[in-house]
Amino acid sequence: MGFISMTNVFFDDLVINFGFGTKEEKKSFLRSHENKSVYMDLTCYDPAEFYAEFPQLKGVFAALFCDENKKIEMHFKERSEAVLQRLNEFGFSPIETTILSCGFIFPRTIVQIINEAYFALEEGVAGKEDINRAMKFGVNYPKGPFEWSLGKELYVKTLLQELFEKTQDPRYLPCKLL
Repeated sequence: MGFISMTNVFFDDLVINFGFGTKEEKKSFLRSHENKSVYMDLTCYDPAEFYAEFPQLKGVFAALFCDENKKIEMHFKERSEAVLQRLNEFGFSPIETTILSCGFIFPRTIVQIINEAYFALEEGVAGKEDINRAMKFGVNYPKGPFEWSLGKELYVKTLLQELFEKTQDPRYLPCKLL
């Protein structure tokens, strides 16, 4: 379950922006909607950077790696029951967090697991199916890392690059196989 491009849902006084866009596309969208309250999917970026630059941004969420239950992390600068209701209507299950970090908690963790799986594959430790099986049966993950990343490789790579840019920590450098 991932989004290929940005999708916007407009209501009277607010906009909910779903999906993936480059950092500049996200910022351009915010510049063009200065008069509305905006709630935006910032799975791959640092919400604090966006909050500082765009006062109309009232909340952020991470939806690009949601599971079949559509649980998403949600951070509010200004809490809105209407937004929570709308997200529920779209089938999402927002879990509010007070922690604000680049990539949120779940996506940041899952992309590192995926990246390490690609490194293991690159080094010939095991094949994709064996790595998936090891993670599902060995640590009881609902999906293996290659199952998590299927069709989401761009998001994985973007978030890893953003984390590396913010931290300069080489553990966030994406594997060449991504």
